[in-house]
Amino acid sequence: MNEDWSAPTRAANDALRAQVDAMLDSFTADKSALLDAQRRATEPVSVWSEDNLVRVTGTIAGVSEVHIEPDAFKRSTPDSLGRSVTEAITAMRIAVTQLQEQAMAPIANLTGQLPDLPDLVPGAVSVKDLIAQLTSPPAEAEPEAPRRLVEDSDDDEGDYFRNQSYLR
Repeated sequence: MNEDWSAPTRAANDALRAQVDAMLDSFTADKSALLDAQRRATEPVSVWSEDNLVRVTGTIAGVSEVHIEPDAFKRSTPDSLGRSVTEAITAMRIAVTQLQEQAMAPIANLTGQLPDLPDLVPGAVSVKDLIAQLTSPPAEAEPEAPRRLVEDSDDDEGDYFRNQSYLR
């Protein structure tokens, strides 16, 4: 009545070991892809305004540099220069969002291929939900209209600077 269970047990153990090894290999590849996507999504992006007077550099975290060409005040008015800055910042934000979407696309594709953590460990946080949050585009907010910080006044100094050229 003593049956030899060692051969079937060994075969089942080998099959389970092969499955775990395959999962670890997949995890390593996915981790590498996620780190690469994270690196690409945080690369700085530089964008010029249409009139080539303003260059804005930034990442998904925000603007890191605003460069205004030295002759911008000769070639432009303060109002149009302000519009150029706004235009460049908006274009940079759009470019950064597109870069993030491109970088995260391979990660979003992986979520359908893998079992989710709650499938393996009851009560665990869903990795698919976390990736969906990372890859979904941020809600678009309407840009605020520029506000004047100081109201126009009739003081002598204000009139002098409003009526005189800054550059001679």
